[in-house]
Amino acid sequence: MKSQTQEQIKKNKNSVSKKLFIILGFISAILAVIIAVTSSFNLSVVPIIIAFVSGLIVLFLSKKDDTKTKTIQYIFLLVIISLSLTIYKGIFNTSETENTEQLEQQEEENSEDSKKALEDIEIQEAI
Repeated sequence: MKSQTQEQIKKNKNSVSKKLFIILGFISAILAVIIAVTSSFNLSVVPIIIAFVSGLIVLFLSKKDDTKTKTIQYIFLLVIISLSLTIYKGIFNTSETENTEQLEQQEEENSEDSKKALEDIEIQEAI
């Protein structure tokens, strides 16, 4: 009798931890896809890693219990999508630096204006 209740408690603990890691995996995988689509795609690496690790943990827990692995497939699918988007954007995203001459001219004008303003202030203080 005791061994049956202990087995049920152990099975319930595995079930609760499995559900916890499934939820964590889905949330982080969806978050990774959302961040991978935005302009701050470099930050999507952290949720990708979290989703991948939680997917592996759920896979090992499912192997112990011999349960279905459909949710694990969805987690890994989202991880693959977000990872491919992140890599694609990392390779093909170019920073546009056109018209640097105009920027340099504006910088020179701004520095000249600030020098004139400082000279005017010094002249006014001297009077």
